[in-house]
Amino acid sequence: MKNSILLTLVISIFLFSCESKQQDFVSLFNGKDLTNWTLQKQGAFEVIDGEMITRSTGSGTDIYTEKAYSNFILQLEYMLSEAGNSGVFIRRDPSKPGSGFEVQLLAPWTPWRDDLHCTGSLYGHVAVTNRPDETTGKWYRMEIKCDRNMVTVSVNDQITTMADIDTVKSLAGKPLTGYIGLQGNHAEKPDQFARFRKIRIRDLDAEPDYVTEGFSNPNWEIRYVSNQAATSLGAVMIQSMAVMMSGSDPMLRSEAKQVLFDIVAKTSDPGTSEKEKRTLIREIDKSINSCSSEITSDYLRWLRGMLE
Repeated sequence: MKNSILLTLVISIFLFSCESKQQDFVSLFNGKDLTNWTLQKQGAFEVIDGEMITRSTGSGTDIYTEKAYSNFILQLEYMLSEAGNSGVFIRRDPSKPGSGFEVQLLAPWTPWRDDLHCTGSLYGHVAVTNRPDETTGKWYRMEIKCDRNMVTVSVNDQITTMADIDTVKSLAGKPLTGYIGLQGNHAEKPDQFARFRKIRIRDLDAEPDYVTEGFSNPNWEIRYVSNQAATSLGAVMIQSMAVMMSGSDPMLRSEAKQVLFDIVAKTSDPGTSEKEKRTLIREIDKSINSCSSEITSDYLRWLRGMLE
């Protein structure tokens, strides 16, 4: 018990001192073209005056980010026409329409807009608890936060939906990683639209402290996402993984040992720049000098040899 408390304190101190505590939001839409996005059907979305606009109908008219995301905060502004019917896809595989889930965007023209299918709901899965304004022809701010198993949706800074997906039977088995998408306007009436602007994201899996926390989660899928994120982050994760490997929890020790190996193996690739290798060696040396476990120190020295 004492060892667990000590490990928690050490990791907390490391996280507090970490230079990169929080990533800034980055733009997903440059307001000029569809860079960073992939259209399923040409012409389904167009860029006009800094806005991403869809007037398309039917299936296969959606657009997706080129990059997949797991944990993030997505912010955007949207406007719907009188018969607007769109949505934001989360953690979805475009080749598998049933994967992921949709945050609904729906104008009040349809009789089927109950709390389970209205704007802000996790369409067909989780109803809104605080129904937002659905007046058409005006701009709204939406924020969607995917924090591992927790999903929170806000419209104009008011929470509409909060769900623990582990407790929602219909969301069981949904992937924790996938693409973000915008749905084509499905209201099959002429001259209708959905418009988007100011789309930006904060990728939580780019933040070392957030990633480190994920290793302690009892859900193996969440730990797997953390493993992949830590490996991708590379050198910045060395010290926290060394601390974790020096702890008393056998699961955390094993996870940390594997991540350390994967980071070094990736960096030892002949195509990696010398600058990146030197950065990793410096982080390994820091960890060797500060490490409380001789087993971990010996392992780090062995890994360092792979880079020389």
